[in-house]
Amino acid sequence: MDRTRATIIAAAVLCAMALAGHALRAAAPGAGGAFGLASVSVGEGDYVEQTLDAEFLDVLRAREVLFRTYDPYADEPVWLFLGYFDRQKEGSQVHSPRHCYPGSGWTIERELRVPAPWRNGDLPVLVVNNGSQRRVVCFWYQTPFGIEDDVFRLKLALTRQALLRQPQDVVFASVSTPVSGDADQVGSRAVAIARDVEREIARLYAARAKERA
Repeated sequence: MDRTRATIIAAAVLCAMALAGHALRAAAPGAGGAFGLASVSVGEGDYVEQTLDAEFLDVLRAREVLFRTYDPYADEPVWLFLGYFDRQKEGSQVHSPRHCYPGSGWTIERELRVPAPWRNGDLPVLVVNNGSQRRVVCFWYQTPFGIEDDVFRLKLALTRQALLRQPQDVVFASVSTPVSGDADQVGSRAVAIARDVEREIARLYAARAKERA
């Protein structure tokens, strides 16, 4: 099969999956009820709850959000952002930090891959710069049935859930911290915190499954 024909077929398959997912998203059940992000407990450090801009929340349209600064008075605080989406619907879909940071005036300097602390595989890490500050950002998408690190694979997985008429809830998680020197060294600190975050999200999914049983 020549490359042109293969490209056309692949595009047709993806379009069909997208249309199927779009058609079924309205019919597929939502997760229902509060998820409980406010109960997330990470480490033993002090933290400050942050207020998010109303315009940002209106664009995001997540069911629940959590935004905290851990060790807020340290030279290198850690920012934790969680967004819970109970279903993927028009105007309320998870996006990738690879697009959101550049759209907010940040430049992506590097993309790293580090060992994920909760499974075999890698965790994506971005090194971003806005001209006055550099940050290390690790992120992932956590669902009741697995973890994805790529928004394209996530959408394929959620389309499959829609076809099976299963809930399509997902938590987007981001852990970031300033970096002035070696990004790899600072990244390991963010990844250590990410491990606790993953456990807490899994706990909330398990509690929800128990309520449904």
